[in-house]
Amino acid sequence: MDVSGTQGSMGKDQFMQLLVTQLKYQDPLNPMDNTQFATQLAQFSSLEQLTNISTQMDNLLTVQNSLGNTLTASFIGKNVAYGGDQEGSGTVTGVSYDNDITYLIVNGNTKIRLSDIKEISG
Repeated sequence: MDVSGTQGSMGKDQFMQLLVTQLKYQDPLNPMDNTQFATQLAQFSSLEQLTNISTQMDNLLTVQNSLGNTLTASFIGKNVAYGGDQEGSGTVTGVSYDNDITYLIVNGNTKIRLSDIKEISG
């Protein structure tokens, strides 16, 4: 059973509802096997922990992006040397974001990836 939270799979609320429904309608003369019940509880616990980890990773990514944006803004007015597809140097005059990629604008017209910076001065 896929309980990852993606489309067509079961979330933790649906999983818990299913478990409660199973308990509610089980045959009292032939109750659920303890091993099966323990396995389902372990699956629920794992699902809940994975959901928590996913939320924490999303929060960490948001903080990382925010710090990256702050750092990038500090490059404005600095002299940089860059490589990559194009090599050169100049003064950072602006910052641009396109499809979650950060670019520096050098000398008012050259758009370079932040990852292509080789040296910063000034």
